[in-house]
Amino acid sequence: MMDDAGSLILNGVEARAPTLLMVKGRAQCEIVEQQANLVALVNFDSIDDRGWPGELDRAQLIATEPAKFEALRTTLRDVLMLASHSPDTLAQPDVIGSVEESILQAVDLAMAAASPASEGKRLSLSHYLALVRKFDEFVAANAGKTLYSADVARQLGVSVRTLHNAVVAIRGMSMHRYMRLRRLWNVRQQLLRGASPQSIKAVALVNGFWHMGEFTALYRELFGETPQQTLSAARKNTDSQS
Repeated sequence: MMDDAGSLILNGVEARAPTLLMVKGRAQCEIVEQQANLVALVNFDSIDDRGWPGELDRAQLIATEPAKFEALRTTLRDVLMLASHSPDTLAQPDVIGSVEESILQAVDLAMAAASPASEGKRLSLSHYLALVRKFDEFVAANAGKTLYSADVARQLGVSVRTLHNAVVAIRGMSMHRYMRLRRLWNVRQQLLRGASPQSIKAVALVNGFWHMGEFTALYRELFGETPQQTLSAARKNTDSQS
């Protein structure tokens, strides 16, 4: 639901935020909105190996944490705003994939809050360490490319949830946050080289950042300066050496 003040009725059961509706496979699902544009529906072709709760061929209401729910709702609003005001951005290479990954990440976190112990058999720390090392090697070998969690997990031969648990155990943060930090560092390295003739927006998009306001805020928080300041300093340094 996109508004805390509203509610909806699913198959005769009232639901309020922070609640997610999960429909897997085929299921009869009758939704009654109390007002227009209250529900956002997102369809994924596949959600294998992500550890989300819910049973096949059932429509279920799943309660989650308010903060995780709000993060998902904000992501969906940002996507709708991008589609409405900057449709040309969506037409650029890999942007649709990056947008989908952002939604998947937000749902992952919301679902993890709903079922924090959903992975059945946890691996040992030594296995997690080996997995994260392989993960780091894969990310380093694909620097500058847009990486998607499902593809990375598949390449490493594990589920998305297992990879997430390994990164949390070894790095102390979610897999999505860790990947985002690696992408921010990739952006910085490109900007420090002058990034010519690419614009900051082009560099951000190549590295999976489609929300420019959020990207700038994240960059400033991590590096203590804006992307423009990094690029300007790099170009001045290059000019002085010429």
